[in-house]
Amino acid sequence: GSEGRNELSALKAKYDAATFLREIGMPHPDIISYPIPRLMHIREKYGENAQVMQPKEYLGVRLTGELFTDVWSWRGLAHGGKGAYSSLFMEEAGSPKLPLLKGCTDMLGRVTAQAAKETGLCAGTPVYTGLNDFFASLLGMGITEPGMLFDITGTSEHLGILLDEPALETPMVTGPCLRHFVHYGVTASSGASLKFGEGAFGKPDDVPQKETIRKAPVFLPYVNGERAPIFDSDARGMFFGIEADTTPEMMAYAVREGVVFSLYHIYTAMGMPKAEKMLVSGGASNDPVLNGLKSELFGMELLTPEETETSALGAAMTAAVGSGAFAGLQEAVWAFCRQKTAEKPRGELRSLLLERFSVYRELYPQVKETMKKFRRCANALCNIWSGQDRKRIYRTSALPCRY
Repeated sequence: GSEGRNELSALKAKYDAATFLREIGMPHPDIISYPIPRLMHIREKYGENAQVMQPKEYLGVRLTGELFTDVWSWRGLAHGGKGAYSSLFMEEAGSPKLPLLKGCTDMLGRVTAQAAKETGLCAGTPVYTGLNDFFASLLGMGITEPGMLFDITGTSEHLGILLDEPALETPMVTGPCLRHFVHYGVTASSGASLKFGEGAFGKPDDVPQKETIRKAPVFLPYVNGERAPIFDSDARGMFFGIEADTTPEMMAYAVREGVVFSLYHIYTAMGMPKAEKMLVSGGASNDPVLNGLKSELFGMELLTPEETETSALGAAMTAAVGSGAFAGLQEAVWAFCRQKTAEKPRGELRSLLLERFSVYRELYPQVKETMKKFRRCANALCNIWSGQDRKRIYRTSALPCRY
């Protein structure tokens, strides 16, 4: 949705970069789901002093009766270095009632008798504060020192790198991350695009030969809109260059190539930071075609961890440290995080992929206004009809009408 778009524009028009750095320790990204614009929207809809919590915090309350959270789950409103919410932006957001802040390895509380009855957990089981899924995944991957590129696959994909200092001149997200700073971008539709491609054309087993790649169409993987680096919720997927002899194999390949191109697009927007290796986690980290393309296009060795569900592993690691099993998070990383080599670049396809990426990069700016017109037309059609007529149009039309 677009809830928070107007609030984000007003926020960034009112405050300069220096204010954001002082108050939240980072430049404010052009993302409407960050806390301040979203809370400003909540204030307009529900009034001031609203009680707000994220799913992780709601579960914590249901399990323990205690409402606490970690500073990293509220990055963009809480300052990671100071360990506190910004009073200036709390007031700007309508002084919402938010969870109190604790360290990520601190004990949140213990499972209550009522929660034990509802869940089957043992009463008195300690519950630790933990991290949000992104930071937990970085921890579970062992990304605790600068220098290695990371790619967290899933419904969306996070591609970035840890730095010693924030990357201030960037259209991507940059901010504190535990003891360092993280610089990254997030896609919106990677997982949905892969699901669409597999359902429509099947799943390729290997990277095809050069001639197949050369004849394949180029795909924009924006089926649910896109975040970084174009930040356009009206964007939609598109195939370009279909010919009479285009095969399902070529279409299946094009979808995977488009997802990889979306990551490389973020990488170029980040300024192409130097790295020798990329660590990939999540469900798509076991896909040989994606791994092969990423290694070739980025020109670096690609690694996957032994445990690819790194968000869950990172959460378990915070609890292990909190319980006293390890002295600190770095010690837990040494104990839990193991990597395996997945792919090394051969260099055979990189020039061809870069040539095709240049086409990919030029496509959306050329069709952006037409796509917005298409979206307005689709939405207007959906608003005209109701009930069974709307369902009939949804079944028989190519327009993405939702009901």
